[in-house]
Amino acid sequence: MRGHSITELLISFMTCRSLKDLQAKLLKTMMLQAQAQAVAVYLPEITGRKLLPMACDGGMPLAKLPELHTELALRRYDELESLRRNPFFSRSGSSVSKQDDLQIALFARSGTFTAHRISSGEAPEKEQLTQAYVFLLSSVRGENELLKDHHAFELLWRAFLSLRPLLQLLEQHQQSELNVTAKSKVRKQQLDAVLAESLVGHSPQISSVREQISRFAQSNYAVLIQGETGTGKELAARALHRLSPFAKGPFVAENISALPDNLIESELFGYKKGAFTGADKDRDGLIKRASGGTLFLDEIGDLSIDLQVKLLRVLQEKTVRPLGAEQDEPVSFRLVTATHVALRDAISKAMFRADLFYRISQLVIALPPLRDRDGDISYLAEFFLREIALNNDDRAKSISVDAMDVLQKTEFRGNVRELQNCMIKAAFLAEGSSVITQRMLLQAMQGAEEPSSLSSKAAKNSLDHHSADEQDVHFLQENGLKQSVANYEQRLLRQTFQRFAGDRGQMAEFLRLPRRTLANKLTNFNCQTMEFEHDK
Repeated sequence: MRGHSITELLISFMTCRSLKDLQAKLLKTMMLQAQAQAVAVYLPEITGRKLLPMACDGGMPLAKLPELHTELALRRYDELESLRRNPFFSRSGSSVSKQDDLQIALFARSGTFTAHRISSGEAPEKEQLTQAYVFLLSSVRGENELLKDHHAFELLWRAFLSLRPLLQLLEQHQQSELNVTAKSKVRKQQLDAVLAESLVGHSPQISSVREQISRFAQSNYAVLIQGETGTGKELAARALHRLSPFAKGPFVAENISALPDNLIESELFGYKKGAFTGADKDRDGLIKRASGGTLFLDEIGDLSIDLQVKLLRVLQEKTVRPLGAEQDEPVSFRLVTATHVALRDAISKAMFRADLFYRISQLVIALPPLRDRDGDISYLAEFFLREIALNNDDRAKSISVDAMDVLQKTEFRGNVRELQNCMIKAAFLAEGSSVITQRMLLQAMQGAEEPSSLSSKAAKNSLDHHSADEQDVHFLQENGLKQSVANYEQRLLRQTFQRFAGDRGQMAEFLRLPRRTLANKLTNFNCQTMEFEHDK
């Protein structure tokens, strides 16, 4: 066996990790055992009337191997009749012209032809399903060698049949895992696409929020959305509804703080005709209208204690009783609430019920303020400008470097809503221009109802611009044009050095200078003192 024992060959089967590998290993091992140049393995059809090719190596392609009939009336090959009587045989030589020669049909060439009918050793009634026919084109084999080959083939065949179901199970499991992974990946991509339409941004902070929404949406638990004004609490609520099992139902939204105190109860719970003066017909409340869908209550912290008790009962009993009604009506909805205040503080001040808080905050989403979303200010500013251009059938405007610098340093206490408002005003002020300058941006910020703190400082700096210009004129008068230009260039270099923390590659790209030219200009620059040391 060329240095390999049958035990070693059988052990080698254990390294196979797929049915394809196992089958290839079976053929190679049989060829090694019989010192063969080609092999073809056939299995009986379930009726037992013919043999069908299972695998081959070294001879004809599998697709070209013929079916072999075993019934006498249909018998074509004498070799099959010999295998009916004997478990193996060997024959040397063959005539290519003989049309009914099995050797020529299988291997298309002459040589020593060997055949084996092997069994797994199962009960006779199962033998038909576990038998195999092995045909080889090999070296000359004596009786003892043939017998040894036959025993080896039976051991190999039994090992093959034992390992095959295990590998089939492994492949099914692996395929199942691949399908689950693929479906999960597609689902995640679909969810990201849906969420990115409303919760725009590419920062890690907003990406984490989108991931939370995609996970929470599939449950029926109540969700509390916390975040400052303008962070997109209703957008998050709509995304939860859109991705939830309640998506086909209605999305009913109401801001509690926008309702007059005397109307909140009737708006929430509905009423019957004659329940109070002016109730001339039955009317469903927000809770009943949201049945089968999602009810979103913004600023839930403004709900009175009395109504908090009634809302808690609705959530516990899953029924609602309209004003003036004598019976409860069943309701089924997913509750999403939002607030910009700390409800735990309200609980400590007896302004919010703790039991209701725990009922509405089964899952919590915290929306980050815009100032904490890394890189999203510039991203959203450009997004809003593209959106504005699309709505006005125009080309999107760009933002100058100094204007973008102001944007990124602004706190935006009104968050995304304030930034969007600012971009609309800036785009209007830049009408006729393709670029929004710093002056246009500051003017847009000052036009806001509540300008953010850093934008106010930037505006103040802009108002001081004229005094800086006067200083430049005075310097020009005293030192001349050449020294004034050099002074201005040094000031720009110093600012650029600070902006990019001394990274000369980024500085050269920003200033549009060759790196060698920049290096020459910085020859006398002291990065410790941030000053230029001129030679006297």
